[in-house]
Amino acid sequence: MRYRPIRQTTVRRRAGIRGARALATGCALAVIGLAAGPAPGALAAPAPMERPATSAAAVHGTAAHGTTVHGTAAPDATAHTVTLVTGERVTLHADGSVVVAPRPGAEADYVTRRLDNDVFVIPMTALPYLGRTLDPALFNVSALAEAGVTTTPVRIEATGGVTAPPSGPAFGAALAKQVGAEAAEGSVGGGPLFGGVTSVTPAVATSGERAAPRPAARADRTVKVTVLGTDGKPLPGTTSLALANVDDAARYQEPSLQAVDGEARAEVPAGHYTAMVSAGTFDSAGEPTGVRMATAEFTVPDGGTGGGTHGGTDSRTDAATATDVVLDLRKATERITFSTPRPAEEHQLILHYLRQDTRGAVAVNGGVGVSGGAPVYVQPSGRPVTTGDLRFNVYTHRKAPADAATPYSYDLKLANPAGTIAKNQHYTVTGRQLTTVRTDYHSDTPGRAQEVARLMYLPYESSGEALSEPFKAPARRIEYVGGSAGASYQDWLKAGERRFVSQEQTPRPGRTTSADWLRGPLVPGFTEPAGGAAADETWYCAACRKGDALTFSLTTVLDSAGHHVLALPSDITSSHFAVVSGDTTLYEGDGISGGALTVPPDKAPYTVVYDQTRTNDDFRQSLTTHTEWTFASGHSGGRTVPDNWTCVSEAGEYDGPAQCSALPVVVPRYQLDTAPDGTSPAGDAHLVVGFGHVPGVVAPPAVTEAAVEVSFDGGERWTEASVTALGEGRFRADWTTPDAAAGRDASLRVTGTDADGNAVTQTVKAAFTVAADRG
Repeated sequence: MRYRPIRQTTVRRRAGIRGARALATGCALAVIGLAAGPAPGALAAPAPMERPATSAAAVHGTAAHGTTVHGTAAPDATAHTVTLVTGERVTLHADGSVVVAPRPGAEADYVTRRLDNDVFVIPMTALPYLGRTLDPALFNVSALAEAGVTTTPVRIEATGGVTAPPSGPAFGAALAKQVGAEAAEGSVGGGPLFGGVTSVTPAVATSGERAAPRPAARADRTVKVTVLGTDGKPLPGTTSLALANVDDAARYQEPSLQAVDGEARAEVPAGHYTAMVSAGTFDSAGEPTGVRMATAEFTVPDGGTGGGTHGGTDSRTDAATATDVVLDLRKATERITFSTPRPAEEHQLILHYLRQDTRGAVAVNGGVGVSGGAPVYVQPSGRPVTTGDLRFNVYTHRKAPADAATPYSYDLKLANPAGTIAKNQHYTVTGRQLTTVRTDYHSDTPGRAQEVARLMYLPYESSGEALSEPFKAPARRIEYVGGSAGASYQDWLKAGERRFVSQEQTPRPGRTTSADWLRGPLVPGFTEPAGGAAADETWYCAACRKGDALTFSLTTVLDSAGHHVLALPSDITSSHFAVVSGDTTLYEGDGISGGALTVPPDKAPYTVVYDQTRTNDDFRQSLTTHTEWTFASGHSGGRTVPDNWTCVSEAGEYDGPAQCSALPVVVPRYQLDTAPDGTSPAGDAHLVVGFGHVPGVVAPPAVTEAAVEVSFDGGERWTEASVTALGEGRFRADWTTPDAAAGRDASLRVTGTDADGNAVTQTVKAAFTVAADRG
């Protein structure tokens, strides 16, 4: 096929942290440039509370035959990793979920705070200095990601010629050392850092920390908050706490009010309020030895009509316009503990405290994450809250003892009764409550460094948190997953520098399932909605026709189980995408993996061609692919996709499902008979390949023909396999791998054709490796 070169303007997109991006309005013809972003449908659309949609501006290019092309970013489905000034690596997903990896040689102990679209991840060792020496903007991972930061640059102010360690692990280690020294003296956070550093701020323009909304009414009431330590005395040093109005959080909301030597003051309007504080204790190395969380519910009276108690917490009014509140860490008496069917050591524990106002808006949204088994204590509720709502839950990831024959783990997400923090914080789970997932982590390079995390959600949560667990692959593990009613989870895997995710899933208590991660071949394709996905979660159609707008937008790397790569960082060094009808090339371009364009209304044949080459030292196989899809399409005046789908319209906008029908695009699904290291021995070998259609196709035609070819010399010569139909679009291909191929890579070419003539042919170089002769 001959390609006509076209001019393609690079699409520049910011890292995804704000939810879905809409196509620019007013475009008569649109092509979605995906060089830096994955296909629509990779992640569900945001919930309104924390993931509002924002617009994206269009850029322009030129298609074949002089047609104007408008390119824009795809719906936001990427992730961005920021290394904090203290050395922790935080990956922020499009939905606001975060995965935290500790700085080298340390545990990851942190708190999270969420305000509107801003997500803060604050190491425990930084909390005593927050808002004083350390600018909170240093830990606003949303703003840092939006600014394109990967390693946080800092601006230092100091006295006496003092310098600070470089941003990253060295800074974090020095900070931990200072925290330990100050803790030994009984007061943390009161003075400068490192003997003279008075200010550390980001050396990059960010949106910073959003200022608290100004009260709608007169803020002429003073609240004095006293934070008491476990000795009953005001907590020395600097402590950050959250304070918010729960009648209407827009009247007053401050996530980082500073208590200096145990005292903080704020000017607020009258009303009902909540306050929450988390504070840690530290050893001489600066590592947290325990965390306590205390809360208060109280009333700020109007016009001095009297103070009182609210939610079981003491507060008093000592003047017409002043209210005293106590956050007493001695009341955090309930330690969070777990019992599991098999012995397991705590790797991480995460608390999520969500306090909402009477309108359902977030007043306080925070969490505490600790690792390594440090004890965590919370203050139980005296009674349920009566103004607004309170949701409190715990998540734990627990690991088998080091001497276990097969590694296993537990991931548990457990909710407290609505409105309360339960008096009993010991959680017992049984085997009947758990899903058993037998998981193989494949790796075509021995000993590849990987990290895994499981983000778990309850129905009222729109994002999750997790601490990644490092391990070497290939590996085989047993993973037990369970949670309260309505819990779901999404898995996250970092392999080398690439990040992969699963679709959201629901635990199936008492059931055993299996999972394969990065089982080859790794190929371009289409993500699919998870089974049982909520009907109100928007799905972006990646292969659809809406009127005369044809969308064809790929996910660049999928494994055999449908786990897909996140867009950033990308290892694609070259790619070429083309749409052809008959002898006419409608569109082609380099550096993109899909597009949406207007086409003539008459039914016509189309061929989409996509070539991709990846360069990656962490992967050996499936780095070069060539795929051709052929299908027929005409004007769509009807709808085949579900109500919660959205499609690109002829105006170049993401629109509802009206007149949107999925294209009859055939897709392969591989079950290659290889070991977890990507090898297959010489001799008899086989592949089971199933062919289906992209999501949204109603009553798809059966796939009736298949062909499979194998090459052991890089694609110079091909051997046709013997193919047997297994039914329901599945075929088994058998061949004999020659002994001479031992130690070499083998390539695959598969073709599937349905009864209407729609077809796919996909070629994968180095799809697997023939095992070396051990004789």
